[in-house]
Amino acid sequence: MEGQDTSNAGQESVSFEPLPPPPPTYGWQPPPHVPPPGGWPRPYNPFMELVTTIKTMLWSVGFITFLIMLFMSFIIVLGMTPEIQDWVTTPIPQAADPSILELPIEYIFIITPVPTLLFTINGPAFQAWHFMILGILVCAFTYANFDMLKCWMSKKGRVLASFITPEKATSSLEGVAKLFMASIFFSVAYFIFLAMINVEMGSPDFDSLSRPELIYGLFSASVYEEFISRVLLVGVPLVIAGLIQKRDKPFLKIFGGGLGLTPLTLALITFSSLMFAFAHVASWDFWKVPQVLITGYALGWAFTRYGLHASILIHFSINLSSSVTEIWPNNAGVEMLMSIFILIWMVAGAYFFIHYLIEFLTKLMPKRLVLQASTAPPPVMGYAPPPPPHWQQMQYQPPPPTNWQYPQGTVPPPPRAYDQPQQPPPARPIVQPPPQRPQPAGSGGFVCPNCSSTGASYDAGKLTCMKCGSVHVKEQPVEKKEEKQQIEF
Repeated sequence: MEGQDTSNAGQESVSFEPLPPPPPTYGWQPPPHVPPPGGWPRPYNPFMELVTTIKTMLWSVGFITFLIMLFMSFIIVLGMTPEIQDWVTTPIPQAADPSILELPIEYIFIITPVPTLLFTINGPAFQAWHFMILGILVCAFTYANFDMLKCWMSKKGRVLASFITPEKATSSLEGVAKLFMASIFFSVAYFIFLAMINVEMGSPDFDSLSRPELIYGLFSASVYEEFISRVLLVGVPLVIAGLIQKRDKPFLKIFGGGLGLTPLTLALITFSSLMFAFAHVASWDFWKVPQVLITGYALGWAFTRYGLHASILIHFSINLSSSVTEIWPNNAGVEMLMSIFILIWMVAGAYFFIHYLIEFLTKLMPKRLVLQASTAPPPVMGYAPPPPPHWQQMQYQPPPPTNWQYPQGTVPPPPRAYDQPQQPPPARPIVQPPPQRPQPAGSGGFVCPNCSSTGASYDAGKLTCMKCGSVHVKEQPVEKKEEKQQIEF
């Protein structure tokens, strides 16, 4: 076509709209190298595997032997009931004047730095007292076994886990076994220390006591002394503190159980242990104080964590652990069996003694040493930073796929990750048409009246400006005789 720029003929303008913004991130996303749900797998350590196996064997064998001893001692006490009742109702000669007969006397006292006598009972009152102490012991024994069975039946596989892993043995009777073995370990180690420094501890004359008198004295002390040592010196002060602080149900603390090692409970356990230890000086000597003091801590710990029944059973187990030899004296088989049991309790008790000592010292320290958890990532992979504080009130949702589009009429949620403003999406550049070559003046080319562009496309007698898109109709030139006009297209 005459006057048309043919350099861009057949070409159309090219322009691109900016891309839609990418879907915003939904809340905080965990960075890479986060620990898996089960934690980072620990590398195999043969030494730790050996230690775990030995600990499992010691705990399993120690707990089984403890249950055997506890059940045998309990059966012995129940079987000795008729004999003890005969002893209570049979007059015996007085120590000062053997010609005078009197009924056996029970002394009711409280402990201070020295035992303080309150009153004495004998005859029918002594009989009723014996049955009351025996009933309390039966209740403690029954409740401890019920609590253990309830824990075992709470979850499938709990029985095996309790026998294999001592940390998973959380019932009160299993806690009694751990504290009992720890106390036996310290007592035997303390006796060995006294033998090394050539010190002989004084003790009461147990040989002068009859069998029912000895058995009654051992098991009744395990019940009554826990009332005057733990209930009066730990439980009652906790009730008074609860009333002063106006806490809910403060009277439930009088028998212990479910209490943590707070500064108040630690102070009360220490006070009751000291009173309990010095009360033994009158019948033993001052060398007995360290042994009874550590045992008092174990009894106080059991009282606050599990309850009065646990401290009674620990005291009962320590006192009656040698009662089998009193029933069958001079029996080599029984003595050998008890020696094996004590050796097992010593070895297993060493682990539990160290475990409880570390836990007790940790409670006393103002700051704990924070050990690296098993879920921490390996150092070579880096550490995953924690989420921002506001993430605790959000709910994580995975980001949508890249080809996902918002439904019509919905507005995408604003970005919230780390409270950072969303960056504007990158826009594609708009492709401009190539520059047009200027037309010489008077050449008859097209000049758009709107934008002065000289580029146009022709179709069916219409010219379309390639810059602004305006459409013009081409008119045929008309020649006049008088004057010739030229229209530039």
